[in-house]
Amino acid sequence: MAPVIIEYMTRKIIHALVAAALLCSAAFDASAQDVICVTDYGAEPGSRNDVCPSVRMALEAARGRDNVVIRFPKGRYDFYPEFSGTSRPTGIDIFKHSNLTIDGDGSEFVFHGMMQVAKVDSSSNVTFRNFSVDWDRPLMSQAEIVKAEGSYLDVKIDREKYPYVIRDRKIRFIGEGWEFGIDTVYSNLYRPDTKEIVYNTWDHPLGHITDEDVEQLPGGVVRFHGKVRTDVEPGLIVPFYHKRYAVVGFRFQNSKDLFLEDITVYHVQSHGLLAERCENITMDNFNMTANEAKGRVFSIVADASHFISCKGVITVRNCCHTGQGDDFINVHGRNARIVKVLDPKTVETMKDGRYTTPGDTLWLISHATAQREYERIVEDIAFEYDERGRVSACRMTFTEPLPPEVDNTWFTENKTWSAGLVMQNCRILKRHRARGILFTTPKPVVIENCYFNTAGTAILIEGDMDYWFESGANTDVLIRNNIFDNCLTSGCKTGDRWEWGDAVITITPSHRPQSSGAPAYHRNIRIEDNEFRVFDVPLVRARSVDGLRFTGNKIVRTYDYKPYTWFRDSFVLDGCRNVIIRDNALDEEYRTRTIWTEHMKRSDVRSRGFEVKIN
Repeated sequence: MAPVIIEYMTRKIIHALVAAALLCSAAFDASAQDVICVTDYGAEPGSRNDVCPSVRMALEAARGRDNVVIRFPKGRYDFYPEFSGTSRPTGIDIFKHSNLTIDGDGSEFVFHGMMQVAKVDSSSNVTFRNFSVDWDRPLMSQAEIVKAEGSYLDVKIDREKYPYVIRDRKIRFIGEGWEFGIDTVYSNLYRPDTKEIVYNTWDHPLGHITDEDVEQLPGGVVRFHGKVRTDVEPGLIVPFYHKRYAVVGFRFQNSKDLFLEDITVYHVQSHGLLAERCENITMDNFNMTANEAKGRVFSIVADASHFISCKGVITVRNCCHTGQGDDFINVHGRNARIVKVLDPKTVETMKDGRYTTPGDTLWLISHATAQREYERIVEDIAFEYDERGRVSACRMTFTEPLPPEVDNTWFTENKTWSAGLVMQNCRILKRHRARGILFTTPKPVVIENCYFNTAGTAILIEGDMDYWFESGANTDVLIRNNIFDNCLTSGCKTGDRWEWGDAVITITPSHRPQSSGAPAYHRNIRIEDNEFRVFDVPLVRARSVDGLRFTGNKIVRTYDYKPYTWFRDSFVLDGCRNVIIRDNALDEEYRTRTIWTEHMKRSDVRSRGFEVKIN
């Protein structure tokens, strides 16, 4: 090549790099922050080329530097799994970094195939801000119901958006590097006008018809042969789930002081955010919502956010999630059942003990009473693994001997790793499956100035020692200044646990009191100064709470939906102690004024305005 041409190309490259650097630093004070631009490492916004190698190089360049901002100049960036550089394909993989910000500058992050959006491990003070997340081909599909008869169901599927094939009379949906059928466990129904879960419907309302033989009809219509479980009308929308728990969106592990700000997530393939053993997480205007511009009613496949064995405070502000396949948020620890006492200081537990490390303080919990009876510090822990490399059992050794009564009916709960929750100014709508928010934690919880309009129960407080093993007993909960607007349009029809709650607020730990003298599981739950707009009777169902207050609330009867629930009392209480229900303002149209009780004494309830029934 002629020297003049080489010189010319060199000048062009230098000019391009200088321009990119100027563009990247324009919005930042270089004296305050160290800015690294992904375009300096080959990223080309709008090109649809894989940005993963550029991100990986930018992260490596940030290592060892303080107060670094990795910036994406505004545009579209595409992430592909093939060259992400990790065993589990990840778009932004942050390991052992501190004081790092990922700033999208309003960009679109578009992912392909099966991969995580981001992972943060063993890091501190990490911020994500100013971008959206989506997949061109999501791990879900969508159809419109055309006709339902006794022997078939016709649906219309946009084959361009949701590619599929019919093979051996079964439908298979095709994505980028994957092919799946339909998982019938969910496939909920949505109204086309409001994009809300259809009133009085729950999981798999179509039954298992999507497992049956299909045929292609003209006009993009697919016919499923078989009987539909629920009466359905034409025009309803049904999202098809292809895999329940595939790949988490944002995965946080063993890290602290994490922030998500001004982010819109249109789709991920499992939980939107999963945090394990992290300290202090803040979500501010971090929204997971259906991409209505693309005609979707769904957003993410599982919980919007899920926190396991974290500590510090989880702060959630100004967030709105819609279209997700499970709850808005779930905050909990883990109950690990003791399988065997091996020696005076050592026990074997179920796999849920994997969220434990040496130095952690554990509570020892009697299954009979569900009380935190003793504390012990973990000296050592070892794990057993199954054939797939997953933890199957844990062996814990404590610094002191165990009390002699501890046996295989007891549980452990991690005291060290338990988080407080502050949730403010959020909107929780009936445009997603199941419940609103879930939390079981001994640390303070404040839910205030939020708007609830949920298909299931608005707030669920449990404590599970028989299925999910999500701990632990709450000791300080304040629910105040919220609006509960026509919640529970899908829930409490028969009392089945797999429906989505029993009342607007549901407190149902798995521990069931056996007498009026049994100690309570939860403590100090205050429901104060809220507004309940209800079309049906149930306000609160509570089991095993000591110190339950329902005061200063306003109850307004609505006629937006027909009553349907099996509860006929305003409050259903089981094994609760020190209950105060008074100073509430009741609409004249809300005529039910009763409190149903079981395993309680009359003195356990102080009420004004409601009649107490002792059973």
